[in-house]
Amino acid sequence: MRKRLILSVTLFFAIAVQAIATVEGAEKPNIILFFVDDFGARDLSCYGSSFYDTPNMDRLAAEGMRFSDAYSAYPRCVPSRQGLLSGKYPCRIENESIQSGRHEHHLPLGDVTFGEALKDFGYQTCYIGKWHLGHEGGDPGKQGFDTIVHSGSAGATGSFFHPFSVEKGHSVENPIDSSDGDYLVDRMTDKAVEYVQANKGDPFLMVMAHYAVHTPIEAPDDVTQKYSKKLRKAGVAVGGKRDDADFVIDRQGMTKTIQNNPTYAAMIEKTDDSLGRIMRAVTVAGIEDNTIIILTSDHGGLSTRGLENRRGVATTNAPLRQGKGSIFEGGTRVPLIVKWPGNVAVGTTSSVQVTGTDHYPTMLEMAGAPLRPEQHVDGRSYLRALHGETYQRDAMFWYKWQARPDSTGDTRALSLVEGNFKLIHWIDEDFTELFDLSSDIGEQTNLAGNMPERADAMLKRLLATEQSIGDLREKGRKELQRRLGKRKTDPVGN
Repeated sequence: MRKRLILSVTLFFAIAVQAIATVEGAEKPNIILFFVDDFGARDLSCYGSSFYDTPNMDRLAAEGMRFSDAYSAYPRCVPSRQGLLSGKYPCRIENESIQSGRHEHHLPLGDVTFGEALKDFGYQTCYIGKWHLGHEGGDPGKQGFDTIVHSGSAGATGSFFHPFSVEKGHSVENPIDSSDGDYLVDRMTDKAVEYVQANKGDPFLMVMAHYAVHTPIEAPDDVTQKYSKKLRKAGVAVGGKRDDADFVIDRQGMTKTIQNNPTYAAMIEKTDDSLGRIMRAVTVAGIEDNTIIILTSDHGGLSTRGLENRRGVATTNAPLRQGKGSIFEGGTRVPLIVKWPGNVAVGTTSSVQVTGTDHYPTMLEMAGAPLRPEQHVDGRSYLRALHGETYQRDAMFWYKWQARPDSTGDTRALSLVEGNFKLIHWIDEDFTELFDLSSDIGEQTNLAGNMPERADAMLKRLLATEQSIGDLREKGRKELQRRLGKRKTDPVGN
């Protein structure tokens, strides 16, 4: 009798321990970060596009929360990813690399990514797609990701069609197999669906980092033709050409003003299809109620080119000003949608400001993992916003020490956003602008002369932030001179 009692008690505690472990495991939500390349804040129907069809992204917004004031950490690919993965402003990463004397990779191996942090907390981790932060030895596998699929060091795929060529001097880790007619977006999605099914029993983090909708602008012809017909039916000229009539001169660049590129629209549709397939895979796997899906992008859409540049561009971010490469809102604003069943009210919109460094601490809090404030020093969790709170985030800072006036028509600048007000200090032109984003989202009216006290106070804080992180002006000037092939003259003609 005593033995049976001991056995019963032992069995009871064993079952209880297993139940607790199961509950604890269930409390760790799966996290899918759907990260789109060169995808503007107006490239989705739910953000105002009447041309692009994004039914799955729209459904994600209807089932979750859409952020109206989300930003990237930087309006270019590499620095934006530095901020996303590290939780640090890109200028901080750059200065730390200078101080350490180590520049092997764009993202130093000493930085602990959110992939490493969640792996340490018991997550399976997967990275699919564009990396752009390091060559061999600096790939996602060295930064906390167990599974890597077609993760390239280059900024773009050579082609979206088989055999997915690679730029000279770059590499792709664990390249995807393909055959004639295969489209990279589809093949990457195949692997994502397989990963969800294979790992449905354990908490996982999956970063789906699409090469789309970055150049080359390529898509299946049948989908492209759908949008060409849509344009003709609406009486709108088919765009995407170097001589599109809707270009307007905007300072140092030319900016597109109409969404009428049918191939780009087809790329967006294929990327939207990818999200839909992943959402269906999550449902089929029976883990929808315990899976978070975050959709965002690395910066605004490619809408601006240099005055002497004759290439066609992809889209317009209007009414936001300019696009990729620019410190104006068209370059830095991005879509952000979060679905988290049981935690985020469906069909809601948040006006809380979020920037690219903020995803790191937010994902840790979502998972219940310990924060790493010494790492994500420039990130601010937006978990409170996801729970429905409205509050003012502290000031957001951008240090755009790089410029490509010949390519995307942009020059160097520093910027500070405090609430509704945005200050830009143009480095080479040496002047300051102040905008009230609540009434001037297109940044057309400079208020610096009308509000000198606010402009001066914000400029003082902006310059103090620059000095506290580190001065990159001389480095940026030299890089720009090398880019433009000049050595002695002012690179912007001043």
